[in-house]
Amino acid sequence: MPSGTGRIIGDIQAFVSRHDEGYGNWYIGITVDPLTRLLEEHKVDVNVDQWLCAEAFSNKEANLVLQRFVKEFGMTSSSDVDDKGCFIYAYRMSDHTRP
Repeated sequence: MPSGTGRIIGDIQAFVSRHDEGYGNWYIGITVDPLTRLLEEHKVDVNVDQWLCAEAFSNKEANLVLQRFVKEFGMTSSSDVDDKGCFIYAYRMSDHTRP
């Protein structure tokens, strides 16, 4: 169920603070298919790695969330941003993940 930007931002901040307050250790992205992106592209082990996903109401809102975490908090992201996706995902980067 989609959420507004304020709730998604709060949820991500709470999740990161529970697991690792170093925002620079986290990757954030947007997609239409978060599990495929996490598993196949980023090589996240969903049973071991710290990750989360949220659905925004629109791609525009998803991009607002992504830009805030990149610019204000220093999260890592790619310049290849999905222009159709509404799912925002984040994971703590490790030796076996690929940004």
